[in-house]
Amino acid sequence: MAAIGYPSGEWDGTTTMRAQGYLRALAEWDLEAPEDLLVSTRYLHRADGAAAARQLLALPEPPDALLCCNDLLALGALKVAHEQGLAVPEDLAIVGFDDIEDGRYSHPSLTTISPDKAQIAALAVERLMRRLRGEDAEPTEFVANYQLAVRASTVG
Repeated sequence: MAAIGYPSGEWDGTTTMRAQGYLRALAEWDLEAPEDLLVSTRYLHRADGAAAARQLLALPEPPDALLCCNDLLALGALKVAHEQGLAVPEDLAIVGFDDIEDGRYSHPSLTTISPDKAQIAALAVERLMRRLRGEDAEPTEFVANYQLAVRASTVG
């Protein structure tokens, strides 16, 4: 499995945490991530996902699965897979992160890691209200709940 959107030093925050999760998961299975399977992107857009997928699929031993740090990267990779005549998920499984609406309507629909957006929104509103009342102006780190939304890009 390869990773697209791997931080190159410019990214921090959620992208770094997602990449660390990928590496931790591999380590739990006693697997390593060869450097050529960790592709950094300048941005987290569809075009960057497409460019990274082209790079990975051109390898002498291309990966059979792609974990993308967001759904936009995954949608770009999905387009390249179709352009190269690959069947998704039979030849190449693709997973994104964020559960954007476009992923539910792509063909095939995109498996994604879905953060609890209602939880994130509620916390953001609560923090904003506290700040407006002058109660708490300190930044707070929060890790949202999430679930895997399994769709056709990994199970056919």
